[in-house]
Amino acid sequence: MTHRLHNLFAPPGATCLTCGTRAVLSPTYPGICTRCAQQIPWIRSIRCQRCGRAIGCPDCSRPHMANRSFICNRSAVQYNALMKEWISMYKFRGHERYAPLLTSLLIQGFQAMSEELSLIAAKETQASVAHPATFALPPVDAGFHPPSPRASTYARVQPPSALASAAVRANPQAVTRNPQSLLQTPKPRWRPDAVTYVPVSNERLAERGFNQAERLATGLAAACRLPVVDLLQRRINTRKQSFKTRGERIETMKEAFLIGSDAMDILRDFYIGEAGLKTARGHACPLQLLLIDDIYTTGSTLDACGRVILYAAVSSDIPIEIYTLTLARS
Repeated sequence: MTHRLHNLFAPPGATCLTCGTRAVLSPTYPGICTRCAQQIPWIRSIRCQRCGRAIGCPDCSRPHMANRSFICNRSAVQYNALMKEWISMYKFRGHERYAPLLTSLLIQGFQAMSEELSLIAAKETQASVAHPATFALPPVDAGFHPPSPRASTYARVQPPSALASAAVRANPQAVTRNPQSLLQTPKPRWRPDAVTYVPVSNERLAERGFNQAERLATGLAAACRLPVVDLLQRRINTRKQSFKTRGERIETMKEAFLIGSDAMDILRDFYIGEAGLKTARGHACPLQLLLIDDIYTTGSTLDACGRVILYAAVSSDIPIEIYTLTLARS
């Protein structure tokens, strides 16, 4: 009876998941009030085209960082105190109600990434028609890009102000207000063939009961109608990366992952299907994978996962490109 009376005289709305106040909840982001939604630290413009950081990135200018396994990374939000609290509530305290909220942020990040890379792909197509000779020898900024054929796609990344994704990043509600809009927009030129994720060790899985990267990848794949594939295993139960220095993170990750027993069969099936479709269209392209994780700090975890996949794919003669997307960028 007391509870009913309390609800009868309480302000309209519901209890916000993150701040605990009773308020009208956001129609866009599950479980939080509009005030908390306005505090989401979106990455609205990108300074580092390689890792997607919103501020200057000294890491990506280091010579040895030019040979990372992934073409580029994008992240939805900055990893500030608010995001640290939200992710910790889900990841370490098992607060399941955060799952839809965090997934909605990742979907927003994917939409911006898709529009950005689609615009680049469209410009590449136009350039190849207008100047066919330049398509064969694309300009590559060696300071940012690895000296590999994969760099050709990424080499012509435009300034953020020139990208359509800038509009999406500036107005993130435009997409997540209606998540189905991802399915209603025309098919983008850039669209990964499959989504995969960073695995956790068996010990960590038993401790938490779930893999947060897998949950994010599954939610994104379901919303965007993409296949999600399980490709990697984690053979080392590393202690929490947040307690390590940059050098320790890189060294630890070198031997942390291995390819799954049936991963190559999965990729081969995808490649045969995609290659057949693309050959019918008159051109063949590498298989494009989108690798998902929750937080990008140094990129060492994503790079290690990408290297394992690339090495196995090369051994099986499967051309492949790896893109990465994380919920937050530190």
